[in-house]
Amino acid sequence: MPADIPDTASTELPGHTYVVRIALHRAALEPPVITEVRDIAPAAIIESVFSRVAQMSSVPPLALREVIENLIHADFRDALVTVLDAGRTVRVSDRGPGITDARRAMEPGYTTADESVRAVVRGAGSGLALAAGLVAAEGGLLEVEDNLGGGTVVTITVDAAPAPDDPAAGPSDAQRRLLALLLEMSPAHPETMARELDLPLGVVGRELVLMEHRGLVARFADGGRVLTERGAAIVATLF
Repeated sequence: MPADIPDTASTELPGHTYVVRIALHRAALEPPVITEVRDIAPAAIIESVFSRVAQMSSVPPLALREVIENLIHADFRDALVTVLDAGRTVRVSDRGPGITDARRAMEPGYTTADESVRAVVRGAGSGLALAAGLVAAEGGLLEVEDNLGGGTVVTITVDAAPAPDDPAAGPSDAQRRLLALLLEMSPAHPETMARELDLPLGVVGRELVLMEHRGLVARFADGGRVLTERGAAIVATLF
């Protein structure tokens, strides 16, 4: 059944609440608008923060998600996402253990992810490298720096907002197949969809994030996806 709002119910043990602050700077001489996002489940707070910031910014959505997911390595300690320059700059900072070698952190394969991290995100050592490549393809820049007093700051900057989606272009072939599958079996997880459609898991993950950004697919805290009302309407026009 189509759904617009992901279910953020969690089976995590109570007692620890993760907090991420979002600071939206509307004008240089005005204080930022601060929003606090709280949840006891790492996957749920990543989803909520990404959904909010994606609506404020014009950076590539998949790159944005990769950087926000990286906060799990810092256990979301003093996590802050700052949106600047009318959404053309997003800065994600934390007070975690930091990155000992920023150069290697930008190369695929280097990761500090343990089993608990991999249970929430891929943790395959490709997040920052993928994000940097996506930002560069848009003519932008991704920088990794040490935070003041410890931790990490990742800044994504793009020169201008990307061109809006062309409704006439419609979804890609992979997206059409994923939308049709979600109409038949929902909710479904990326691993299941990749297996059913014989597509690489990486392709499925990227296409799902792009469709989430367009409002066609909603995500549950456990990673399951469902069609939104808009996504269901798109499927109806395809067949």
